[in-house]
Amino acid sequence: MLALSALFLLYLFVPYLKVGGSPSGICFSKEFLCQTQAEPPLTENDPLSVRLRQHAGLYRDKTYAPELKNVLLLTASNSGYLEMLTNWECFAQRLGLDWMVMAMNQELQMHLGERSFLATGQEWQKAEAFNSPVGFKVISCNKVRSVLDVLRESNLDIVFSDADNVFKSDPFLPSLSLGSMMRSGKYEYIYGRKIEPGNQRIQDLKEEVYHQEPIKANTGFYYVAGSKKQDVVQRIFEISVEWCNKRPGLDDQENFWDSLVATRKKKSTDKGYIGCFRHCDSNSSCIGVDESMVFNYCDMSPWEYILGCFTPQSALKEPRMVSYHATHVFGWPAKKGKLKKVKLWANCNEKEIIGITPAPSSQAGGVET
Repeated sequence: MLALSALFLLYLFVPYLKVGGSPSGICFSKEFLCQTQAEPPLTENDPLSVRLRQHAGLYRDKTYAPELKNVLLLTASNSGYLEMLTNWECFAQRLGLDWMVMAMNQELQMHLGERSFLATGQEWQKAEAFNSPVGFKVISCNKVRSVLDVLRESNLDIVFSDADNVFKSDPFLPSLSLGSMMRSGKYEYIYGRKIEPGNQRIQDLKEEVYHQEPIKANTGFYYVAGSKKQDVVQRIFEISVEWCNKRPGLDDQENFWDSLVATRKKKSTDKGYIGCFRHCDSNSSCIGVDESMVFNYCDMSPWEYILGCFTPQSALKEPRMVSYHATHVFGWPAKKGKLKKVKLWANCNEKEIIGITPAPSSQAGGVET
């Protein structure tokens, strides 16, 4: 009798049910019992772990690349570098990307709100040139400290980009080296090469340089897989932070790569030992080593993600260019000049970034020349 009563009630209520809008996926229609409501927007008062997870996925449309749902895009800035950050965010916004900002001082963190968090380490408000005696080193090592904290907090994969590394087009497409390597799941770390000296033509870069194991590389744009081999990956960054603490007169790039080279040489009895380092699928280097103890790393294409050692003029002629990193100059005004020359300085402001006004197009554009 009870079963028949339940079936009769279900028959009465089915016409008023609809899918969606509630944790169970089912809600009574508004004519009967309830009305579907959108999730409230995030605020800076929400826990950082919640905000990190919500911004993960690389794109604002979380259905676009579900295979990248655990990848978080990060950049960094302080108040003195805000104009450079705004330019980076404008291009990212026009490409439909989603991201968070490591704020190097509280004033910037309060200005940006929920899409930012206060970086780990000493606060620094002033923009600093590469050759500054103290500030640049503090800021750069704070980036590594903050990435380590995010790895510990979230176990997400991370793409980190400096704010002067600007995207011309979608940098994560599966047809590109970075997008393909991320999706392969084979690498714990994907980096951009460090190439010296400056004022080179990208067209003169020799193909044999690609995938050569480096002594030093760039730390202004990289991917780190925080969702797997967490002990190994976090240990790499912990050692880098230890080196930053021991050598405050050097920046994150010097400390990260010097510590990585030193760790590669450690024996199994040494503190901080990592089983093996495999560079770009070298098959012979890690034979017999448990894969859970192997750190796999490789470089992304320098013709797609172009470093500032190559002139803007040559970069503009490179059909594969996806981003340009305005390095090899001192100070953000000089970086701005390089980005203008490569047509990656945007005409936009904070209103466009937070969605008050529509972007000029679905692709990055509207640049000063």
